[in-house]
Amino acid sequence: MPIVRFYTTVGCRLCDEALDLAKPIIHRLKFRLQVIEIMDNPKTETAYGERIPVLHRMDQDAVLEWPFSAAAIYRFLV
Repeated sequence: MPIVRFYTTVGCRLCDEALDLAKPIIHRLKFRLQVIEIMDNPKTETAYGERIPVLHRMDQDAVLEWPFSAAAIYRFLV
């Protein structure tokens, strides 16, 4: 099962909105979702701190940055 990482941090309203939008699509397309708290790792914080929310499709090493729509998420994952 391919993995999609969702980079986020506590208190990020846009991240909450983006995750609510992405979850059903990710599950419908049978990807495994990993929610990554960027503040847990200095390298991740540096890489994504000003870009979150971000979806990272691990099997293709592809990134989708906010703002994105449900249609954009779907196209990103198919």
